[in-house]
Amino acid sequence: MTKKKKVVVAMSGGVDSSVAAGILKEKGYDVIGITLQLYTVKQEIKTKTCCSGIDIYDAKEVARKLDIPHYVLNYQENFKKTVIDNFINSYRNGETPIPCVQCNQHIKFDDLLITAKGLGAEFLATGHYIRKKKVNNIDGLFKAKDESKDQSYFLFQILEKDLDYLYFPLGDLSKEETRLLAKKYEIPVANKPESQDICFIPYGNYRKFLSKYKGFKKPGNILDTKNNIIGKHEGIENYTVGQRKHINVSINEPLYVVKINKENNSIVVGKKDSLKSKQIKIHQINWLGKKSFLKNKVYKNLYIKVRARQKPIKGTLELLENKEGKVLLDDYTYAVSKGQGCVFYDNQDQLLGGGWIK
Repeated sequence: MTKKKKVVVAMSGGVDSSVAAGILKEKGYDVIGITLQLYTVKQEIKTKTCCSGIDIYDAKEVARKLDIPHYVLNYQENFKKTVIDNFINSYRNGETPIPCVQCNQHIKFDDLLITAKGLGAEFLATGHYIRKKKVNNIDGLFKAKDESKDQSYFLFQILEKDLDYLYFPLGDLSKEETRLLAKKYEIPVANKPESQDICFIPYGNYRKFLSKYKGFKKPGNILDTKNNIIGKHEGIENYTVGQRKHINVSINEPLYVVKINKENNSIVVGKKDSLKSKQIKIHQINWLGKKSFLKNKVYKNLYIKVRARQKPIKGTLELLENKEGKVLLDDYTYAVSKGQGCVFYDNQDQLLGGGWIK
C-alpha cells in the first residue's frame, strides 16, 4: 500500500476503531474518520453499547487527538429498515437474530462502503479482529491471530467483490496490544469498556424494547416433546432455543426450550438431549472461498460454527438451489437456533462463508 492514499475509518467511539485510525495515521495515510448515527434514545445510555451519543462524542475527541478530519453521518432510516425491523420481525417469527451481522452486512459494508468510495478513498478500514491476506493472489479472510477476540463469525456476509476494498488493521493484534497502542497514541478512550449490549436497546432489556411493538406478549401453550400442554407462556419472544431459566414449568428435572412455533404460538420444552442435532438447513449462503468450489454440490471436511463462541465442528455442506444448503455435522451440537449464522472455515482458519439457519 502506497503512503498518502486516502482511507476512511469507521469510528464507533470505542478503543478498537480508534486504534485502527491511529495505526493508519502513523503509517502515513490520509485518514478520514466517519461515525454513524444509527439510532436515537431518549435517555442517556451508560451500558456497554456502541454508536450512542457519548460514543459519537468520544469518536470526535479521538479524531481531534489524531488530527484527522471526522464526519458524523445520519444512517438512522436505513438502520431501522435493515437492522431494527429485522430484529423485531425475527422475534415475531420465533427466531433469534444477530443484529451485529445485519449491521455489518447492510450498513458498514454496504452503505458506508459506498460513502467511502464517494469520498475518493482507496480503502474502508474497521476495528474488527479479523485478518485479510492473499491466497493464490486472491483476497481471503482469516480468523484473527487472537482467537479469543476473533470476529470472523460476525462477518460471514461480507461480499467477495468488496474484499479488495476492505482493510482490518487489528487482525494480528491482541486486545492487550491494542490498548497499549491506544496509550501510545494518547487516545482518550484507551481504557473504555468493550461494547457488549445490543446498541439500540438501552440497558440490554430486549423484551421491554419489543413490548412497544404489535404482535408481542401474546399468551400461548408450553408443550412437551410429545405435544402435551404442560404450561402457559406470555409471548414466544421471551424464549430462545436452549434456554433453561424462566420457563415457568415445575417438574423434578431441568427443562430446556427445544423449539419455538410461530404457527401455533407455542414453545416446546424437553430434556437436554432433545436439543442435540447434526443436520441443519440454511439459506442465503454467501461464499468467500475458492470459486471453483461453487461448481460442486458437496464440500466435505469443513469446520463449522453455529454460535460465535463455539468450538468449530467438522462437517459437510451440500449446496442446493437458490443459495440454500444442508449441513451434516460429524458430531452433535446443541441448541441450533433459527436466525443464527452457520459459518464455514477450512483447516487453515480461512473464512469460507456462511448462511442463515432455517
